[in-house]
Amino acid sequence: MPMPSEMGIAIPQPIKDAIITDLTNALNALNGIKVVQLTANERQGAQSIAEKRFPYVQKGVKALAPSYPNLQPNFLSLANAENDLDTTQDMTEILLLVKEITDRFTDFGLASEHFAYQYVRKFYAIAKEAQSVNTPGADTVVSELAPLFEGQGNANEQPEPIIT
Repeated sequence: MPMPSEMGIAIPQPIKDAIITDLTNALNALNGIKVVQLTANERQGAQSIAEKRFPYVQKGVKALAPSYPNLQPNFLSLANAENDLDTTQDMTEILLLVKEITDRFTDFGLASEHFAYQYVRKFYAIAKEAQSVNTPGADTVVSELAPLFEGQGNANEQPEPIIT
């Protein structure tokens, strides 16, 4: 979907509260099962199952290990391996939705930022023009917003047109 031609949308507080409550409830539900927060090094060192390798792990846990109990490692639990495999599938399914939610929230926020920034660019450009005729407030606006535009070229430049 292309960038909208405008946003100008405020999220009603009850909707924001409901979203935060629902997401908090989801996090609490997961943490209620077990809190797992890996460090960056632990994530890097974890042995992940690539998508193409998953069927082999699934076959090993679900079919081969039960068929050959004499080959199962006696210090590891097959039941735990089955639970881990099931949880892997559950997390993959849930993460698809979480990714979609993350993408949607990111896009919504980015589009809103885009239009707020466009507004401030135009506001600043008008204030700079208004300084030349000593318009009240122009100096204050330019002074307060100048750091935002330092090193970004000409603030009077027109933004690229948005194609919808």
